[in-house]
Amino acid sequence: VKKQKQEIKATAKTTHRDVAEIEVDWKKWKFGMTDDFQLTSEQSNLVKELEQRVVSKAASIRVCPDGGEEECAEGDKQIASLSGGTNMPGRSFIERVDSVAWGGNGSDSTKWWPRKDAKDPNKLVPGGRLLAGYLKIMKWSLHAKYPHKLCEHGCDSEVSVLHTLEWREKYKPWCVTPKMIQYNKSGFMYRRGNSRPGPRKRLEAEKAKDSESLSTSGHALLFYRPGVTTVEDPDLYGRVMLNAIDSAVADSLVRNKGEIGRFNIIFDCKGFGSKNAPSLANVKLLFRYLQDHFPDRLGVLVVANLGGMAQMLMKMVLPFVTEDVRAKIHVIPNDEEGRREMLLQFIDEDKIPTWLGGKDDYEFNAKEYYKDEKCVLSEDEISNFLIDMPYHG
Repeated sequence: VKKQKQEIKATAKTTHRDVAEIEVDWKKWKFGMTDDFQLTSEQSNLVKELEQRVVSKAASIRVCPDGGEEECAEGDKQIASLSGGTNMPGRSFIERVDSVAWGGNGSDSTKWWPRKDAKDPNKLVPGGRLLAGYLKIMKWSLHAKYPHKLCEHGCDSEVSVLHTLEWREKYKPWCVTPKMIQYNKSGFMYRRGNSRPGPRKRLEAEKAKDSESLSTSGHALLFYRPGVTTVEDPDLYGRVMLNAIDSAVADSLVRNKGEIGRFNIIFDCKGFGSKNAPSLANVKLLFRYLQDHFPDRLGVLVVANLGGMAQMLMKMVLPFVTEDVRAKIHVIPNDEEGRREMLLQFIDEDKIPTWLGGKDDYEFNAKEYYKDEKCVLSEDEISNFLIDMPYHG
């Protein structure tokens, strides 16, 4: 074990083409490259208990239409909303969870409620990392004030999981609309590439002489450039961001064979001013989406070209963000060399955009970027979301 720890520590040093060996500041970037944490036996038992609670609670919220007290046939029952929204058509729990895969992708790696172990198809892992992520946010308690708005007086932990399941069924973050695609024509938010893999992944790849895994493992990368657009429609703005985030989780899961499922965000503040800034209410709403429905999915949020307006917005937002999330936010130097050196600690140079001092000269094209989308909804199909789930209003 001691030898393995030494080997893993050694992988914190890495080399790049045309770049000298770089010592990675692991304390700073551990969230941006970390492998999935190992569960203790006690934590594993809590995951199993939460899985049982979720399934049991899901069965208990099947109700007769209109909340009638009279009995009705099982096939006529609906699924009650946990947050004051509209009821949903009655379906089995497995049908529900299989309909909300990350990124709308139907592979075993991207199931929202995974039922197969990525390494052993004969081994069932119900909930697995999904439930561990929720319990980690709830400090490994089966009763917590989470989600914060819904459970300000405390909720049983299964409520948070089923609350997200309801949100995914109603919001469908993996879907796009024609107006959404047009709205993101400037590419203010998009997914591209990945960060470096964590120490364990690097060690495994190096021992297996698997150069492809070294290049493709690691957290997905998201680029957020609010300075290239204006917030004319806050709902579409949020949908573009949540679609990119959902896509990033799916991308990470596919590349890491069902493990990790995290993303890093590069927040480029260049050109960001008052005309580009979402309202404080909309920023708080976006953070609520992330905290409620994407627990333990953010690696790091890296802020580049920080200016006055962005700094003011961050000061207003940070008080509403948990300490765990604040620990993942890093501001990198504005000077080109300092910025480049810091980014190289967790991203390969050929995956850093040229506009941040790297070698990737990719230019965003909305038509090309969204061409393979499998779920395209009409504007009417998304217009009733806040009626169906007013909690997020």
